[in-house]
Amino acid sequence: MFTLAFAIITLGLGLFAFKIHKLSEQKSTKLFGISFIFISLHYFIQSLLNFSIVSTLNQNICNIMKIDNINSLNTLGAYSHMLFFIMGLATLTYMTLKIENKTTYILLLILPIASIIFSQNKLYLFYAIASIFLIFIAIHYLKNYLKNRQFKTLLILIAFIFLLFGNLHFIFSVNHGVYYIIGHFLELVAYLLILLNFILVLKK
Repeated sequence: MFTLAFAIITLGLGLFAFKIHKLSEQKSTKLFGISFIFISLHYFIQSLLNFSIVSTLNQNICNIMKIDNINSLNTLGAYSHMLFFIMGLATLTYMTLKIENKTTYILLLILPIASIIFSQNKLYLFYAIASIFLIFIAIHYLKNYLKNRQFKTLLILIAFIFLLFGNLHFIFSVNHGVYYIIGHFLELVAYLLILLNFILVLKK
């Protein structure tokens, strides 16, 4: 339920960003939209993965997708959702750099993805890399807020801090379900704050 809700919210954020880009023609809003479309795909895949685990229809899903068993589906889903989330955060990080260099963007995509693929402990490395991206993004918005003191910038800053803490909670959620729930609640608050920011921008 959480992941499906996040998929819908982040998809809405991506579409909001594209609408603002159409009005303002700012490249940053376009990159923001692309990043949240990637993140939305991450959540849609994760929700499908969660559904396949708890559903009695999992074998039928495997047959439709021509996958041998549910373990193969889980592996495919895990790789896909990590891939899209890292792509989303890498795009956000590239946006904060404010440079037009495709090589830099490709490096931001390839290096973390390759590291996760060849790592023996993929899940922990995934959360570690995501946390590094989120720290960088949060610092960027902190500098912006200290510079202009705008309420909308503060909302985005708090949102990414919540996303960072939520991501860190997932590192401990492997053995403690309570951390998993807390992490999702922090994510929910973060995305609602970003959504509120976009509504304020559109009204303006």
